Amino acid sequence: MPRKAFTLVELAITIFLAGLLGSLGYFYLNTSTIKRSQYKTAVQSHVNLIESMVFQCKGLSEQFPKELNTSSKASNTLLSELECNTSTPYAFDGGKNGFVPLPPTGFTPYRATESGSAFYIVTTAEKNSIQDEALQKLIVNYTSTQAVLEHNATSATFKIYLSR
Repeated sequence: MPRKAFTLVELAITIFLAGLLGSLGYFYLNTSTIKRSQYKTAVQSHVNLIESMVFQCKGLSEQFPKELNTSSKASNTLLSELECNTSTPYAFDGGKNGFVPLPPTGFTPYRATESGSAFYIVTTAEKNSIQDEALQKLIVNYTSTQAVLEHNATSATFKIYLSR
Protein backbone atom coordinates (compact mmCIF):
# COMPACT_ATOMS: atom_id res chain seq x y z
CA MET A 1 0.00 0.00 0.00
CA PRO A 2 1.59 3.40 -0.98
CA ARG A 3 2.31 5.92 1.77
CA LYS A 4 0.67 9.29 1.44
CA ALA A 5 2.06 11.27 4.36
CA PHE A 6 5.02 11.58 6.73
CA THR A 7 4.92 9.64 9.93
CA LEU A 8 5.29 11.64 13.14
CA VAL A 9 8.90 10.47 13.50
CA GLU A 10 9.79 11.57 9.97
CA LEU A 11 8.08 14.91 10.57
CA ALA A 12 9.97 15.44 13.85
CA ILE A 13 13.31 14.61 12.19
CA THR A 14 12.55 17.02 9.31
CA ILE A 15 11.69 19.84 11.74
CA PHE A 16 14.85 19.13 13.79
CA LEU A 17 17.09 19.17 10.70
CA ALA A 18 15.49 22.38 9.40
CA GLY A 19 16.08 24.04 12.79
CA LEU A 20 19.66 22.80 12.92
CA LEU A 21 20.40 24.09 9.42
CA GLY A 22 18.75 27.40 10.25
CA SER A 23 20.78 27.91 13.42
CA LEU A 24 24.05 26.93 11.69
CA GLY A 25 23.22 29.21 8.78
CA TYR A 26 22.52 32.11 11.15
CA PHE A 27 25.81 31.53 12.96
CA TYR A 28 27.91 31.40 9.80
CA LEU A 29 26.00 33.96 7.75
CA ASN A 30 25.45 36.55 10.47
CA THR A 31 26.68 39.62 8.62
CA SER A 32 27.47 41.67 11.71
CA THR A 33 29.76 38.91 12.97
CA ILE A 34 31.49 38.72 9.59
CA LYS A 35 31.86 42.51 9.35
CA ARG A 36 33.21 42.74 12.90
CA SER A 37 35.82 40.13 12.05
CA GLN A 38 36.71 41.89 8.78
CA TYR A 39 37.11 45.26 10.54
CA LYS A 40 39.27 43.74 13.26
CA THR A 41 41.51 42.02 10.72
CA ALA A 42 41.78 45.11 8.51
CA VAL A 43 42.71 47.46 11.37
CA GLN A 44 45.21 44.91 12.73
CA SER A 45 46.93 44.57 9.35
CA HIS A 46 46.95 48.36 8.89
CA VAL A 47 48.55 48.78 12.33
CA ASN A 48 51.24 46.26 11.40
CA LEU A 49 51.94 48.03 8.09
CA ILE A 50 52.01 51.51 9.65
CA GLU A 51 54.24 50.25 12.45
CA SER A 52 56.77 48.87 9.97
CA MET A 53 56.68 52.13 7.98
CA VAL A 54 57.30 54.20 11.12
CA PHE A 55 60.15 52.02 12.33
CA GLN A 56 61.78 51.97 8.90
CA CYS A 57 61.69 55.78 8.93
CA LYS A 58 63.05 55.85 12.49
CA GLY A 59 65.82 53.46 11.49
CA LEU A 60 66.81 55.61 8.53
CA SER A 61 66.55 59.02 10.20
CA GLU A 62 66.85 58.21 13.93
CA GLN A 63 63.60 60.10 14.55
CA PHE A 64 59.88 59.56 14.10
CA PRO A 65 58.14 60.92 10.99
CA LYS A 66 57.63 64.70 11.06
CA GLU A 67 54.98 66.99 9.60
CA LEU A 68 55.42 67.47 5.87
CA ASN A 69 57.66 70.43 4.91
CA THR A 70 57.91 71.75 8.48
CA SER A 71 59.97 69.10 10.27
CA SER A 72 57.89 69.67 13.40
CA LYS A 73 56.60 66.85 15.57
CA ALA A 74 53.37 65.19 14.52
CA SER A 75 50.41 66.57 16.43
CA ASN A 76 47.22 64.74 15.51
CA THR A 77 48.53 64.80 11.94
CA LEU A 78 47.15 62.69 9.11
CA LEU A 79 49.69 60.00 8.18
CA SER A 80 49.54 61.23 4.59
CA GLU A 81 50.85 64.61 5.84
CA LEU A 82 54.06 63.18 7.33
CA GLU A 83 57.56 62.84 5.93
CA CYS A 84 60.60 60.85 6.87
CA ASN A 85 63.31 63.40 7.62
CA THR A 86 66.34 61.57 6.22
CA SER A 87 69.23 63.28 4.43
CA THR A 88 66.87 63.33 1.43
CA PRO A 89 63.40 63.68 3.00
CA TYR A 90 60.60 61.66 1.45
CA ALA A 91 56.84 61.67 1.93
CA PHE A 92 55.58 59.05 4.34
CA ASP A 93 52.68 58.34 1.99
CA GLY A 94 53.99 57.36 -1.42
CA GLY A 95 57.68 57.55 -0.54
CA LYS A 96 60.08 54.66 0.05
CA ASN A 97 57.69 53.01 2.47
CA GLY A 98 54.75 52.64 0.14
CA PHE A 99 51.32 54.04 0.83
CA VAL A 100 49.38 54.68 4.02
CA PRO A 101 46.36 52.35 4.02
CA LEU A 102 42.88 53.83 3.95
CA PRO A 103 40.91 52.92 7.07
CA PRO A 104 37.93 50.58 6.76
CA THR A 105 34.45 52.07 6.40
CA GLY A 106 33.28 53.72 9.62
CA PHE A 107 36.76 54.59 10.91
CA THR A 108 38.42 58.00 10.79
CA PRO A 109 41.68 58.41 8.84
CA TYR A 110 44.78 57.35 10.76
CA ARG A 111 46.52 60.20 12.59
CA ALA A 112 49.87 60.39 14.39
CA THR A 113 51.00 62.28 17.46
CA GLU A 114 54.47 62.63 18.95
CA SER A 115 54.51 63.93 22.50
CA GLY A 116 57.75 63.68 24.49
CA SER A 117 58.97 60.12 24.08
CA ALA A 118 55.51 58.85 23.05
CA PHE A 119 54.55 58.30 19.42
CA TYR A 120 51.12 56.87 18.71
CA ILE A 121 48.62 56.30 15.93
CA VAL A 122 44.89 57.03 16.42
CA THR A 123 41.65 56.12 14.69
CA THR A 124 38.11 56.51 15.94
CA ALA A 125 34.74 54.91 15.30
CA GLU A 126 31.20 55.58 16.42
CA LYS A 127 30.46 54.28 19.91
CA ASN A 128 28.39 51.06 20.12
CA SER A 129 28.82 50.36 16.39
CA ILE A 130 30.10 47.20 14.71
CA GLN A 131 33.42 49.05 14.29
CA ASP A 132 33.54 49.69 18.05
CA GLU A 133 32.87 46.01 18.69
CA ALA A 134 35.76 45.16 16.35
CA LEU A 135 38.07 47.50 18.31
CA GLN A 136 36.96 45.86 21.56
CA LYS A 137 37.94 42.47 20.12
CA LEU A 138 41.23 43.90 18.83
CA ILE A 139 42.32 45.60 22.06
CA VAL A 140 42.62 42.25 23.87
CA ASN A 141 45.65 41.49 21.64
CA TYR A 142 47.62 44.31 23.26
CA THR A 143 48.85 45.19 26.72
CA SER A 144 47.82 48.48 28.32
CA THR A 145 51.23 49.95 27.44
CA GLN A 146 50.86 49.01 23.76
CA ALA A 147 47.32 50.22 23.03
CA VAL A 148 44.35 51.96 24.63
CA LEU A 149 40.66 51.98 23.70
CA GLU A 150 38.86 55.00 25.14
CA HIS A 151 35.15 55.75 24.95
CA ASN A 152 33.35 59.06 25.32
CA ALA A 153 29.67 59.88 24.78
CA THR A 154 29.77 59.42 21.01
CA SER A 155 32.99 57.71 19.89
CA ALA A 156 35.55 55.02 20.55
CA THR A 157 39.20 56.07 20.16
CA PHE A 158 41.86 53.43 19.49
CA LYS A 159 45.45 54.49 20.22
CA ILE A 160 48.36 52.24 19.34
CA TYR A 161 51.64 53.31 20.92
CA LEU A 162 54.78 52.73 18.91
CA SER A 163 56.90 54.37 21.60
CA ARG A 164 56.24 55.43 25.18
